[in-house]
Amino acid sequence: GLVKKSIGKVKVGHTGTLDVEAEGVLPIALGEATKLSSFLMDARKEYRFKVRFGATTDTGDKAGKVTGTSTHIPTYQDCIDICSSFLGVITQTPPKYSALKISGKPAYKLARAGEEVVMKPRQVTIFALRCTGYHPSESSAEFISECSKGTYIRTLAEDISLSLQSLGFVLELARLRVGVFDEASSINLSTVSQENIKAILVSKIQNTEVVLDDIPVQEVDVDIAHKVRCGQKVILSLSDTPQLWLKYNGKVLAIGSI
Repeated sequence: GLVKKSIGKVKVGHTGTLDVEAEGVLPIALGEATKLSSFLMDARKEYRFKVRFGATTDTGDKAGKVTGTSTHIPTYQDCIDICSSFLGVITQTPPKYSALKISGKPAYKLARAGEEVVMKPRQVTIFALRCTGYHPSESSAEFISECSKGTYIRTLAEDISLSLQSLGFVLELARLRVGVFDEASSINLSTVSQENIKAILVSKIQNTEVVLDDIPVQEVDVDIAHKVRCGQKVILSLSDTPQLWLKYNGKVLAIGSI
């Protein structure tokens, strides 16, 4: 979820977490943009991940302890063919080593303490899934998936493996995209130093409006802007839409529905 911290008078928040073993895109919101973080948290995400077949771990990735093994290793063609069966709305049971809270406590803390953790199944959407590589020497395959919020790639990897009559865990995981933000618009932390941090930040910071790119916008005058700020109803010449945002004086004024 969104975590806000105050640096001087500027609020800073990140829009979601990454697994301990993962890397990739993590959008950061500054100032007023923290109010729009929910739009990024709800956005589609794209991941690249490698699955090692033949074993499963308690965490679903290489950091965990092996909890089971299988002698059956799927072929490259098997990995290609199975992708279509996971497209659309699917049911997942989130991993017990996750940040989801149970009775107010993160599931992973309960699991590490040896307590019984029961995760409830939920539905997520897989918009795209394809196998992009196969490595017989390490019994692994690479996949790229575009999915909805709340999708756990570790669980997806386990379910793919089970569907191929095997066991598997995530060997590598990288988030390639969150909504409109991708690797090209991100900062690679390995290239950042005290000398170049300011220039890099300035070159990468994007206008708040990019988050609202796919939502209708209406420019309003000073009278409507005043009413909106006072919480009053206003009349707008637009057809019904689930969401829209209002712009006044070149800035985001409000987000809502008609």
